[in-house]
Amino acid sequence: MSDFKDLGLAPEIQQALDELGYTEPTPIQEQAIPELLAGHDVIGQAQTGTGKTAAFGLPLLQYLDPASEEVQAFVLTPTRELCIQVTQALRAYAEHLDIEIVAIFGGAPIRSQQSQLRAGAHVVVATVGRMMDLMSRRSLVLTAARYVVLDEADEMLDLGFIEDVEKILRMCPSGRQTLLFSATIPEPVARLAEQYMYDPVTIRVTPRKLTVDSVEQAYVMVEPRKKLERLAEVLKAEEPEQAIIFVRTKIGAARLGRDLADKGLRVKSLHGDLSQGQRDGVMISFKEHKTPLLVATDIAARGLDIEHVTHVINYDMPNNPEIYVHRIGRTGRVGRTGRAITFATAKQAGELKEIERTVKVPIGEWEPPEERLEHAPTPRHREGPPPVPTNGIVKLFVNRGKRGGISEEDLSWALREGAVLPEDAIHSIRVLDRFSFVEVSADQAERAVEYLDGTKLKGRQIRMEIAKS
Repeated sequence: MSDFKDLGLAPEIQQALDELGYTEPTPIQEQAIPELLAGHDVIGQAQTGTGKTAAFGLPLLQYLDPASEEVQAFVLTPTRELCIQVTQALRAYAEHLDIEIVAIFGGAPIRSQQSQLRAGAHVVVATVGRMMDLMSRRSLVLTAARYVVLDEADEMLDLGFIEDVEKILRMCPSGRQTLLFSATIPEPVARLAEQYMYDPVTIRVTPRKLTVDSVEQAYVMVEPRKKLERLAEVLKAEEPEQAIIFVRTKIGAARLGRDLADKGLRVKSLHGDLSQGQRDGVMISFKEHKTPLLVATDIAARGLDIEHVTHVINYDMPNNPEIYVHRIGRTGRVGRTGRAITFATAKQAGELKEIERTVKVPIGEWEPPEERLEHAPTPRHREGPPPVPTNGIVKLFVNRGKRGGISEEDLSWALREGAVLPEDAIHSIRVLDRFSFVEVSADQAERAVEYLDGTKLKGRQIRMEIAKS
């Protein structure tokens, strides 16, 4: 099975997936969705970043009766951040369904949440404490809840919520379908499943390892009111070939896109408020290299697999380290080095340290690149005929020279050892002050660029392109 269309989802849900760019299900989605559509209880042992929200969310939405105003499904989450994240995802999947999804969590006015529930909610996404509070006030009744999800159950256990979770489950109808997701299954979670689930199917998924070895990471410490100004400075200094700039909310994505456009930058925004036609236009423009900058939310950027993204910029700090790893994994593809730059305020220093612990490499403060491309070669991705070799030889441009600490011997070594070119394929090397030229046999030019462009030479990144003829 290799396509969401094979999973038996409703046309309205499939339409939303198409608009979000979802094509191939992840392993947890591929295994869990058929079981859930068949009505089975499921234990999913999977971590954040494996696609578990869609795994439980898509079958959940398919079960709902829009004509009924009762709460038919709820998702219990350990934290406010996860509650908001799951709600945003479910709303994106339900774009073409007449379904109301309400988030209830602590730290927000309880009266406005009561008002939302009175207006009618088909799905409630909740933190444990606020759910207990609303149930005690009789603002939330679970007698019609046919679909129950416990998301990140091991974290609920760690936070001391497991007894409250049991109280909530005891107030749900016995004929419900229950789904439990957990990165680990400690004994109390296993007991909970045994007591409150009916003959569950267990699915274990190990997350696809996202490597960040090929990504140079840096942070920009900034005051909140100066973020836009600093972003403009970073973009001017970095001159990204293509960059995805991540923000948390669709309102933020639209606003930042406008602000950057007002500064004269070629930019488009990708978020949940765009129509399908608008989304398609933005995606095509970015994929065809007509737009160098894309401002996007995490949900909107799912399914975006652009081979030559040179930069990922976290304008808004991601909600957790797993999202960070997923974001920056979109650059540094095909053997090239990518750059990931994260904006952080002083209050977010702890979150930055947590990300460092996750990626297991120190993240240094951003410094402007010392060398700028002073000779602009024709990018390989632009349409048009390739340069015609002269006497079977093609000239390559390198963006570093003597000032960048590069010598003829360094480039010769890189071509022989890095790109594994035969000795007789290297015809000449000229190292100038700020850049260099290399002439190689025409049949070896693409190989040299493919292997060396974006890699490090003497500790710093080099860009290599086929030079203008």
